[in-house]
Amino acid sequence: MDIKSWAVALGALGTFATTIWAVIHGYHSDTRQADQDRQGMEKYIMEQVKADNELLRKERESDQAQYSRNLTDLKAKKDAMEQEFNQQIALKVSENKALRKRNAALERENQAYWERYGDL
Repeated sequence: MDIKSWAVALGALGTFATTIWAVIHGYHSDTRQADQDRQGMEKYIMEQVKADNELLRKERESDQAQYSRNLTDLKAKKDAMEQEFNQQIALKVSENKALRKRNAALERENQAYWERYGDL
């Protein structure tokens, strides 16, 4: 074989080796880029999930504080109503006692009348 043939064979072999190297390098480069993209997306998703969770936690705490205030207000209203009703009951009981005394006095007066005048 002459020099030209060797040069052509050597050139073809170099081109073949360069092509194989380019394919391998491209594959590894694509793999690295895919890993970087995946990691970037995972990081973005985690940040979004954390932000959403933080927002939901704040809303939950806000709702819980509002429910606590509402419960306190309702307890105060209940206590006030209970006290008012107890006062009304005590007033009715005292009125009832006064009416019973009045009825007893009227019955005694009626009995005295009957004893004094009898059947007319």
